[in-house]
Amino acid sequence: MLAEVRVSLFSVLLAICLNFPLPLEYSSLISSLPWDVSNFPYSLPYPILLKPLELGVFFLLDQSHRLVAFTGYCLGFVFLVGLQNSLTPFGLYLTVLAFFHFSEYIATGLSNPQNLSFDSFLVNHSIQYGLAMLISWLEYFLQLWFYPDVKLGFPMVSYAGLVICLLGELTRKMAMLQAGRNFNHLVQSSKADEHQLVTDGVYSLCRHPSYLGWFLWSLGSQILLVNPLCLIIYGVVSYAFFKERIYVEEYTLIAFFGDQYREYQKKVGSGIPGIEGFHGPVMWGEKQE
Repeated sequence: MLAEVRVSLFSVLLAICLNFPLPLEYSSLISSLPWDVSNFPYSLPYPILLKPLELGVFFLLDQSHRLVAFTGYCLGFVFLVGLQNSLTPFGLYLTVLAFFHFSEYIATGLSNPQNLSFDSFLVNHSIQYGLAMLISWLEYFLQLWFYPDVKLGFPMVSYAGLVICLLGELTRKMAMLQAGRNFNHLVQSSKADEHQLVTDGVYSLCRHPSYLGWFLWSLGSQILLVNPLCLIIYGVVSYAFFKERIYVEEYTLIAFFGDQYREYQKKVGSGIPGIEGFHGPVMWGEKQE
């Protein structure tokens, strides 16, 4: 196991163990805020005051491990906050969100260690990803403010969203682990010597199980939050994103594997209904059967 994977795992467990005794329920967190700014920061609880010192320990680590350790600690803390508030949709959401990003890093480190980096957490995926997340939070809290009975009155909807998220998580991580070094978060423009076409296991059920898993997780997160508007927006935007992504990726896969991939296309669907992928020629004048 890579040192980076061990550091991230230790940081997550450290965050959970150190903060588990703290009252992290929403009501306790709000009451601990320094409403009396005249005595700030001394009005903060002592465990909060000690956090900078606690996080400062990470600076004792090797420079290559600091960011990974800090990110792992933050994800572990978010996971714990969500767990202690798991009777609310947003608490469940925080738990699922933190686990998704942490598991991305771990799965990459176990399956494709030579490509492991801070980017493997996907916390810095894109500006659009961050904006989409903020918009979903905005919808949740605005609806919670104006229509609390609607937001909190359908726990079975949230549990259904949780199941979809877990199904998507399992599908994506199975795909990453099975593909091994053939998996990459970025579409590759050149074929590596060890690059092989994986068509068995979960890949015998659909051509792009990792995209299917992320698509399910994305929709499930909004069902979990009972966010009707963002469910529609996420569905449309995610579908368009994966449609383009699969089209581009299959162009390169056909260039890499030729007829072997075309035969695979004929036998196995993409995984996301309505997305056919690329079926044209990769070179001018190429003939297709």
